[in-house]
Amino acid sequence: GYKTFDPSLLGELNYEKYADVITTMQLERLLNSDGPTRGKVVKPSNGAIPKKISFILCVGSRNKAIHREYCSQVCCNTAIKQAVLIKKEYPETSINIYYTDIRANGKNCEEFYNRAREVFGIRFIKSNISAVLKSDVSKEGRLLIRGEDIIEDKIFENETDLVVLAVGIEPAPDTDKLSQILNISQDNYGFLLEKHLKIKPSETSVNGIFIAGAIQAPKDIPSSIAQAESAAAKSVALLSRGQVELDPHIVYYDAEKCDLCRLCENICQFNAIKIEDNKLTLTQANCSGCGACAAMCPNDALFIPGFRQDQLNKQITKVLGENKKEFPLIMAFLCNWCSYVGADLAGTSKITYPSNIRVVHVMCTAMLDPALVFESFFQGADGVLIAGCHEQDCHYDTGFLKAKTRYASIREMLAESGINENRVKIVSISAGEGEKYAKVISEFKKELEQLGPIRPNEYIKPAIEEKKEEEKARLDEI
Repeated sequence: GYKTFDPSLLGELNYEKYADVITTMQLERLLNSDGPTRGKVVKPSNGAIPKKISFILCVGSRNKAIHREYCSQVCCNTAIKQAVLIKKEYPETSINIYYTDIRANGKNCEEFYNRAREVFGIRFIKSNISAVLKSDVSKEGRLLIRGEDIIEDKIFENETDLVVLAVGIEPAPDTDKLSQILNISQDNYGFLLEKHLKIKPSETSVNGIFIAGAIQAPKDIPSSIAQAESAAAKSVALLSRGQVELDPHIVYYDAEKCDLCRLCENICQFNAIKIEDNKLTLTQANCSGCGACAAMCPNDALFIPGFRQDQLNKQITKVLGENKKEFPLIMAFLCNWCSYVGADLAGTSKITYPSNIRVVHVMCTAMLDPALVFESFFQGADGVLIAGCHEQDCHYDTGFLKAKTRYASIREMLAESGINENRVKIVSISAGEGEKYAKVISEFKKELEQLGPIRPNEYIKPAIEEKKEEEKARLDEI
């Protein structure tokens, strides 16, 4: 599920140029009794036992310059373990460990780190290493480590016999291909993305596919085993049911309305929609119910029962028609999983906020068609609030990201229609942020009061129809 970082990409370390610059993986082979040296630690250049060994940590990790900002989790403990093993076998060997920060994660690992310093006399130097060079003065072919001592705030040059690079973990070369085949999203670094980092770490966005180990993120063996057991347990639970139960809030398809424009296929990340041979195939078992495809469909051929465009329009008409005398009126679209629950929390916690808000519940902000925003203004709203999950916590992975992209387009359309684009706002509100919900409404109310009443809706209606015609013409061209 992973491969180690190639240190030759960091030219200043001169890996492969100097034989006595090796990686922790190569040192592990030397320490192994079945390895090439039968467990003896020697210099690859001449076979001599090194008197001084230097470990350089975070090689290929926590480095913005090479787009490896994450911690690889295992490098610190691996280097400390190897240093202790060498000290046990060769007590006279001097060992320096050059580190960025020591992250001795795991049970008893911090104690092991302390023993390495206090019992075995291993020296830890917080530093930035700038280069590994050949020593000009050494007759024994020693290497020279040049860097900055962070604690003492000085530049140093230390000679050493053997340099060990604690290389980081990165995705295996075929992870991209696997991601495309299984239609599983990847994070910024190429690891497969879990459904939820905290509560669903072994599940993916595709139902029935589970992940474990370093294919999801760098981790040690105990963590990989625990995640694998979780994935196995969930797999057994799924298979033991005999049949798959579908969530009722998933997309349905009306073939008579479909013109095969492919907008739905392009936006669906769950592999639920495929168009082949002039035919759309909807795999409901793969559908998560975000509704992004329905919002993109110009003909309403895709819909979620209870959340069809006409049903949402009727809700807007109803809630805005109850009291049009109140100013400013705010139409709020709240997502099912976070902001809607946050609104409930504000109520149950008896948090005070203005009564100007009118709420329509949606499964995800990704299902919000721009036409619903315009309809809200036509029905008398002075402002529209779109509230979804925090981007990293979205129940549908990229639902809020899609909503943000559409929000930018909505603002442009409003400006072109003569409506101040600040009358629409998008925010993230979690299920536990009732106070933030109240604060957002209060602040938005003040902003709308400064903007003043919106123009009479008879001026907005033509703008809506004009935008609909432009969008339809654009889709016809596609």
